[in-house]
Amino acid sequence: MKKLKILFPAGSFYPAQTGGPDNTVYWITKALTRRGHQPTISTTDRGQGLPMPRDRWLDTDYGTIIYTRNPHHYLPLNLVRRAVGQLAKADVLHLSMITYPASLLMAVINSWFYGKPMLWSSRGDLDPPMLLRSPKRKAMMIKLINTLVKKDLLWFHSTCDAETTYIRNNFGQDSKVIQIPNYMELPERIVTNKEKYFLYIGRIDPKKAIENLIEAMSRSTTFLNSEFTLKIVGDYYNDYGRGLVKQVEDLGLTHKIRFLGHRDGREKEELLAAAWFTFMPSHTENFGIVVMEGLAQGTPAVASTGTPWEILEKHEAGYWIPNDSDSLLRIIEHIHTISPERMKVMNKNALRLAREEFSIHANVGEWEAAYQKLISCTTP
Repeated sequence: MKKLKILFPAGSFYPAQTGGPDNTVYWITKALTRRGHQPTISTTDRGQGLPMPRDRWLDTDYGTIIYTRNPHHYLPLNLVRRAVGQLAKADVLHLSMITYPASLLMAVINSWFYGKPMLWSSRGDLDPPMLLRSPKRKAMMIKLINTLVKKDLLWFHSTCDAETTYIRNNFGQDSKVIQIPNYMELPERIVTNKEKYFLYIGRIDPKKAIENLIEAMSRSTTFLNSEFTLKIVGDYYNDYGRGLVKQVEDLGLTHKIRFLGHRDGREKEELLAAAWFTFMPSHTENFGIVVMEGLAQGTPAVASTGTPWEILEKHEAGYWIPNDSDSLLRIIEHIHTISPERMKVMNKNALRLAREEFSIHANVGEWEAAYQKLISCTTP
């Protein structure tokens, strides 16, 4: 197989932890590098610690990367300038986030001056709740893509059926879509005793419907009378997060529901490994990386039917339910009745599901095939 040069312009990138794509794209580039391909990443220094070198190319085990300084994070011109400088050498341009201005600018420049095949990952950007935020600006971005980007060069990447539908609703039913789920580099398995707490971990945002989970916990007499607690992990210093804190205080549940703030690295993995269940009650998700991270530590999950996690029930590694408080209440009550023996089986099933279905190194061939398909279909 030909060794490929893939260019990834990205608004932020590992080791930043500003959102799921920081890790998912990193896992792709690392797996591609291990297979002998040559990823090149032009990104910003958003979310990076002080020791990270800025504005110079670095050779890493996940490709050649530059972390640029930019006067404005929304339109990072230094990121674009560095990426354009690499475009002539690239076989494929892989963009992320549909309504990110830097991605649009790269797509337009490529369309009119370079003609390289493009794969554009939605990364949840077209989920209906996300389009309701700054709807006029996002509608304008979608119109510009439909007008200025050459469709014969453009393919989209989705992670699930719903995301494929959202892409075609916005860019036409004839849009070319490659559907590949998110894969991850499985972390070191932390061997620990399970503790009696449920875990929400992720962004604190109205899309996540955390208030429904809190309400369900407050109505569960079994939960209230048990040793179990709910730990909420994520940066809650925003209007929605402060509203959740007030909700818990008004319910008199500060002893049962704790806000831990942001956690990452080893501490995050330990929280996932020791949890009884993770909960993802989101209204909608294109994937939901934290479910996969929990499975990789042997922790089953409860995910809403607004997420593409029906596979949890098929593999008996969790539950896929509506995200209203009544449904959440019923599952919380049920979880309390699961025997220790059954929980051990579910823990093993969770770990097996992560290893068999979601390892990036076991499935990197899907990405290689996708890039080769783009090249074969767009090269004259």
